[in-house]
Amino acid sequence: MSDDPKRYRGLRPDSKLILTFKGYKFSLNCKRRINQSGSQVDYLACESLQAHISKLCKDAGIRGGSSHSGRRTMASRLLAQGHGLGTVQLMIGHAELDHVDPYLEVDKKRLRQAFADVL
Repeated sequence: MSDDPKRYRGLRPDSKLILTFKGYKFSLNCKRRINQSGSQVDYLACESLQAHISKLCKDAGIRGGSSHSGRRTMASRLLAQGHGLGTVQLMIGHAELDHVDPYLEVDKKRLRQAFADVL
């Protein structure tokens, strides 16, 4: 991890956290999208690493498994454990809080309990 969470999503760009099957680091590609407010957002992504993780999930028999399913699970569990949205935002590496929302899944049991607590 680096000291600056805003650069490289908090990771050191020279570290080799996960290597390709040939022993090289995965390369990042510049991507572009439009956020909910209509502004253009440029970000770095590693499609080859995402494909690698999806293949690992498929080979392990995990239906629907992907790099993003793991991120959603982590975000949802952090929220369920009582961590704030700011913590979740930092943990999954999003620059804007509105990008966190798609990753949050509320457990049905917790949702029913919340309704019961209110009533």
